[in-house]
Amino acid sequence: MNVSPGEVLTRFIRYNSHFSVVTNRVKPDAFLPHRKRIDVSVFCISGLNDSAELSKNEVWQIGWKYVQTEERPIKARADLLAAVVYENNLEVVSDEPPQKHANITPFPAENSPTDRKARRAIAIKLADASKLVVLPENT
Repeated sequence: MNVSPGEVLTRFIRYNSHFSVVTNRVKPDAFLPHRKRIDVSVFCISGLNDSAELSKNEVWQIGWKYVQTEERPIKARADLLAAVVYENNLEVVSDEPPQKHANITPFPAENSPTDRKARRAIAIKLADASKLVVLPENT
């Protein structure tokens, strides 16, 4: 089932190279699917408590529970409206469990240099439309 265009999505970021605190922006690599995939994992966060007090912040709690690993802790997240995804001829498809999980799909398969350029072009548009939210301890 597709997610509503008004839904706020978040992409959890585990790599410093996927965002810049200096320019306060998300970099396109944050939205590039793994080489063998055509989708990007996100969570639907509309209506969740996004409190400054981390112990009460439901958005970060999702990331810590389902995305973070000991080797790759979450550093930041990229928030954007699902409408931006739809405007770029992609879908946001619910993919539970876990609860509130969805995928941005289908990115072009990575079979040629042209496909890689198309994937990057989409990732640039999504990153540019995203709001960077840095985990407070990483600022």
